[in-house]
Order: sequence, then structure tokens, then C-alpha cells
Amino acid sequence: MKNKKLMSILLVSAILGTTLGTTAVSAADETSVSLWTWSPITRTAEKMIDAFEKANPDITIDYTNYNYNPEYLQALSAASASDNLADIVGLQPGSLTQTYSDYLIDLSDYAKAEWGDDWTSVYDNVTQSQLQLGNKDGDDGHYILPIETQDIYVEYNKTLFEQLGLKVPTTYDELVEVSKTLRDNGYAPLFFGGADGWQHVNLLLMCTSQISDTLFDECQNGEKAWTCDEMKQAMTNYKKLFDDGVMQDGSLSSTSYSDGTTLFLAGQAGMMLLGSWWAQEYTSEDVSDAVANWDYDYFYLPALEEGLSDSKAIGGVDFGYGITKNCENPDLAWKALVSFATGEGAQEIANDMNNHLSYPNIEPDTSAMVERDGLQNVVDEFNRSGKDIAAGLVNQRIAEPTIETAIQEAMQGLIGGTYSVDEATQHIQDAQDAL
Repeated sequence: MKNKKLMSILLVSAILGTTLGTTAVSAADETSVSLWTWSPITRTAEKMIDAFEKANPDITIDYTNYNYNPEYLQALSAASASDNLADIVGLQPGSLTQTYSDYLIDLSDYAKAEWGDDWTSVYDNVTQSQLQLGNKDGDDGHYILPIETQDIYVEYNKTLFEQLGLKVPTTYDELVEVSKTLRDNGYAPLFFGGADGWQHVNLLLMCTSQISDTLFDECQNGEKAWTCDEMKQAMTNYKKLFDDGVMQDGSLSSTSYSDGTTLFLAGQAGMMLLGSWWAQEYTSEDVSDAVANWDYDYFYLPALEEGLSDSKAIGGVDFGYGITKNCENPDLAWKALVSFATGEGAQEIANDMNNHLSYPNIEPDTSAMVERDGLQNVVDEFNRSGKDIAAGLVNQRIAEPTIETAIQEAMQGLIGGTYSVDEATQHIQDAQDAL
């Protein structure tokens, strides 16, 4: 998920090959495969690709990494319109994959030949369900191969908490008090990147999961109306996080990457909505003392009112790779996907703790990591989030692109004051009714 610290590609003309004098699709050289993605982060992706190319010296990966929003989304849109997509593209399951499914080949036959007819059974239940999320009726295709799976939660600065005499909040009142103490001492409380639509989706999921594990999916599947009392309760609780000062001032104009992460890494924010990918900070070459010592840990959002549960572990597939119909040699592209998902490339992702691999049984090699004081701390946190994933996740993905957009608009309007709770839920329901 996420607008991580990646190389920014700003010119759409470069996508079309008019500025750089290159094209994105496969060149005449059949041993070259092009890859566009925003994830893994650049240093991890380069290690992943290097491992593949060493194992396959006759194949070269022509790699371009983008910031997710808006650069990558703009790149995909422009290139699909000109029929100039790369051979392999990174996609999230659900709405993003469905936006480009007409440009992707069905990977089912490749996967069955590689791992057998029951190849999806190795994945957890949420990952399995997300692989075909949003497929049209009668479409049994698989258009991405999952690479990473994530868990979403509240990350906090342990050292800062200790300095201020704070403990992890276990009730909403305690969360409000922790936030007030952070504010009173000049720190951002729970940093929220309100300019990023995905942050709104994740926070709403946290709120709905406190009411019911299935509420969000029941609404997006049409089994319940978005205007139901339970969804209005979740949105009311969502809004009070901002009204009660839990989130920082000016959150709607702030980005998670890099407004929030810059403050969080500098020790100027006490908490931040992040997830299991945060461990990747530890494996950077140049890190702050806070990262070297791994002064971080996580908790799930405590119940926002009496009678509710704490937020559940929310997540699923962070991203996968699809092969486009532009690809002149899909066999070579598939070979790369197998490496990135289950082979030598996947091992490099694991070693960097970029996130948890969707494919099980590939563990990080700690001997390949930089030895710092916080190594055991970050490994412990990473392993704990892995156990949370294995115990079961609440689905974070949305099937329909228009519903995802409507949710983001509704929540931004709710916090910005242009929508009431009733109006916000109706805005999403209108999008649902239009399907």
C-alpha cells in the first residue's frame, strides 16, 4: 500500500517515449523485460532484480520505479491510453487491477503449470479472496501474482512515549489523553496523511472493524446499504478522532509520504497510521538513531466507544505484478514473476523486510542485515505482525474503482466540513447505486 520513499517520475511524455528516446514496451531484444512499479522501494527492487538477473544472466529487467500517487497512477493511465504499457506492471488487487484488467493477460494457466491446479491454496484466505476481487461475473481469471501482504496499524515512538511518561492507550479516553500530552509538549499526536485517499480508506476500515469484521465488505457487496446505522456509527467515530484532537492540525493537507514520515523519523510525531512495511526503514544504509535502535512498536486502534472492540488486523495483498498484453515474451516475464514472488528475488524482499511476502515460508535472513542495536527489536516487531497476518485479516481492498473514489471523497468531505455523516454515507451509496 502506499506512497513510499521512491524515485519520482514526473513527465508523462517520458512514458510515451518522446522525451527520453525510449519506449516502455519490450524492445526487439527478446531477452529484455520492462517493469513499472512503485513497490518494492527502489533499493529493495534493485536487489530483487539483481538476484533474478544473476540467476538468469540471459534476461535483463528494464526497470522504472515511480512515486505511487500521482506519478504512477498517471503513468498507467497515459500508457494504457496509448497502448504503451510496460511488460510487467505493479498493481493492487481490486479496483486498481480492475481498472487495467483489459490490458492484462490471465496468469491462471502459468500458475497452474508452475504450482498445480490448487496453486492459490498456499495463500491465506484474505489473499485468496483478493486475487479475483472485482472480476466481472463469469471471469475466473487471475490478473496479478501477489508479491507482498501487509497488516495496518498505529505505529508509535516508544522512546518518546517513555520520555513523556506515556503508555500505549488501551481505551479511547487514554488515546485522547496521550494525544493531548504530545500536543502540549510540541509534538504531532497521531499523524494522519489526509491528502492521501488510501489513508482515509484504511482509517474507515479500522472504525468499521470495531463494529463488525464484515461490515465494510457487506456494504461494498451490496448486502447492506452504506447509509445503514452501523456505517453511520463508524463515520461518527471516525470524525471524533479529528474533533477530539487525536489527529494533528492540518491533517487534510498533509501527505503520509513524506510529510508524516519525515516528522515521525525525526521524532516529532508520537504516532502514525502505518503498517508492517514500516520495518523496511531499518534496512536502509543511512539511518537515524531512532531507526538504528528501533524505537518503534505498534498497537491497534482502541475501541472508540463503549461496547465496541479494538480495531482488527486489517490488510491483505499490498501489491502484485501483472503481465500486460503488450508483452512480446510473456514466458520470460512469467519467469521474472516467479522469482519475485517465490524465488531468489523474493528472498531479497524478505531480507530487506520491505513487507511480508504473500507466498509463505520465506523468512528474512538476519545474517544479511546490518547489525545495529535495534536488530532484534525490529525483527520481533516484524515477526509479530506476521503472526497477526497468519491469524486472519479483515479485507482492506475495494472491488470497484468508483466506490473507492467515492469513499475517499466522502471521508475528506466529512473531515473538511462539506459533508455531514448522513451526506457522506449517501455520497458512497449514490456511487454504489450507479454500478
